Amino acid sequence: LLTASIGKLRRIVRIVEGRLSSSNKDWSQADRIVNESLFKEAKFALRSALIGSLVFPIGIAFFWLTANSWHVTETDWIGGLQALIYALIVMEIALAPLLYFMLIDGFEMIAKSKRCKDLVDIIDSGTLNPEDIGIHRYESMTKWVPFWDAGLPIFAPASDDEDKKVQAEVKNVADTFATWFPKDKKKGEKEEKLSKEAFEEAKDKLESAVPQLRMEGYREFLYLVFNFVAFYGYLMGPLVYYYGDEQLQPTYIQSLKFFYDNDYADWAGNFAGDLMWTIEPMVILGSPFLIQMAKPQKASKVKVD
Repeated sequence: LLTASIGKLRRIVRIVEGRLSSSNKDWSQADRIVNESLFKEAKFALRSALIGSLVFPIGIAFFWLTANSWHVTETDWIGGLQALIYALIVMEIALAPLLYFMLIDGFEMIAKSKRCKDLVDIIDSGTLNPEDIGIHRYESMTKWVPFWDAGLPIFAPASDDEDKKVQAEVKNVADTFATWFPKDKKKGEKEEKLSKEAFEEAKDKLESAVPQLRMEGYREFLYLVFNFVAFYGYLMGPLVYYYGDEQLQPTYIQSLKFFYDNDYADWAGNFAGDLMWTIEPMVILGSPFLIQMAKPQKASKVKVD
């Protein structure tokens, strides 16, 4: 994730520099959508690189967690108990910002679901204008995925046809806008029919996305619960290690343990963390099927002779 995101960011920077150095600065509506997409994906690549840099140490810490499950850390082979505690501390530090990302992603998915529903009402009212469509609305209405959305190896060279691919994406967006909003000179019965059909297709995609995005938002909150319980549970290890004498523990440390003794707090916290991170992969694997089931089923058309 880290290297692919950096490679993606390098390609986007290369594309943006090429577009800025172009002699043609008369940006069209399609160019505006493409530019917004480039900047959106650049921010997403930076965030993905950050997430990758946080997930990597958590993966390394899993080595000591697994060794602890097999009682290897009771020996001095891989640093003993002290190495396990250091691994847990590193994992806690890396996990904290990931909890924040899960929280904001959950709210963003649910808000996006509401925006899609509101956009359907705007289309039905007939008040949608080209200037009202930004990158988020355009992607929701078309499910457009440009080629710069994909990750790329960090040292991948620029392809020879990169500029042609960008122009093809611009043309694709321009053709979509021309179908949605035909110019007055070309506006006829045929163009009106094509525009209506295109908006009906966009509405179908939006209506399909509403429950899907809502379910994805709820799933992010579920991930937040799993990982917060794991975060809190694994926190007990360092607490009881550095505050081994229960008689000298400050009140706030005792309250963090819910006033249980060190042995039980350590065991229960480790069990809670292991349980949550055992259930979470099952949810990750099974949730796409549940989200797919949440999509509204289209009514089948019956042919009448």
